[in-house]
Amino acid sequence: MNRNKFYKYIKALVVIISFLFLYKNSKENYESVLNNLNIDYLIIFLSIIIIVIIQNLLNIRSFSFLKLTSKYSANFTQWSSLFYLTGLINQSPFWGAGHVLRSYEMKKNNYSHKEYVNMYFFIFLWGILIYSVILMFLSFLANEINFYTFSILLILSVFSLMITSKITIIFCVKIYKKFISLKLIKKITFFHFVFKELLKMIELSTLVSNKKVFLNFFFFTILLMSLEYSLLNIIFKFLFENIDSEIIFLFFLSNFLIRSIKPIDNVVGIKETILGLYGQQLGMLFLEGALIVLIWRLLGVISLVINYIFYYLVNQTQFKKI
Repeated sequence: MNRNKFYKYIKALVVIISFLFLYKNSKENYESVLNNLNIDYLIIFLSIIIIVIIQNLLNIRSFSFLKLTSKYSANFTQWSSLFYLTGLINQSPFWGAGHVLRSYEMKKNNYSHKEYVNMYFFIFLWGILIYSVILMFLSFLANEINFYTFSILLILSVFSLMITSKITIIFCVKIYKKFISLKLIKKITFFHFVFKELLKMIELSTLVSNKKVFLNFFFFTILLMSLEYSLLNIIFKFLFENIDSEIIFLFFLSNFLIRSIKPIDNVVGIKETILGLYGQQLGMLFLEGALIVLIWRLLGVISLVINYIFYYLVNQTQFKKI
């Protein structure tokens, strides 16, 4: 069995198991959501529309990042199909498998694994930087800032800015070059090879860290942040007749902080428990706080399925025309 066939079998197996998990997880976890809601189909429809727009903005933001920073050769619909398929896989226990699959497929379109790691690195840290700065500003306006929250947001924003700054990256490249030129490192072939590959990845960062790419990313992130906050408002109105806008903001802030820790954010149950407990501190029931997260997850899965089916059919149509 050659490597390509083996990869196809593994890919198919991961996709099948992921979809089975999503089905089982949805059936077991989201029944509690449906049993505790007063169904308003207009609000449900509006929520799905907003989450579909959010995920398409995430998709376009990533694609524009690719086009501005690389020679990635796949077209938008090909990229979109891959983006949503791997997004679905990342909703399963195989969270890392989605990224491995995406990187492998992108390599076929002139995008190396090092470039993928670099892209994910910048998307994650720039997202944290923009969210942290805006949330600090809004916290002051809403008079909802406290020392601990401010400290965390400040540390996140400063850390993200320093790590992604072109000045920092160029300085690190110079230091790193001197380090790998040491005789001790050169003597150990394995370490020398690994450090050289890391240097190449760091050097790629100097091409990405520029104003044009950041401003493009900033524009899409502001839109995403606005729509995410709007969706959270709709979910709150879905669950509660009357709710304080300050509670919604604090919940949004806490959700962002947890989302910054990817392993916690992607495991069903952990995030729900944390925000359920936090909701109690805000005057809600534990179940109500957990339900908000579960509803958001459910909407995300529905949107991923809708988007994947749409772009899969578009790709099939384009393929038949060829």
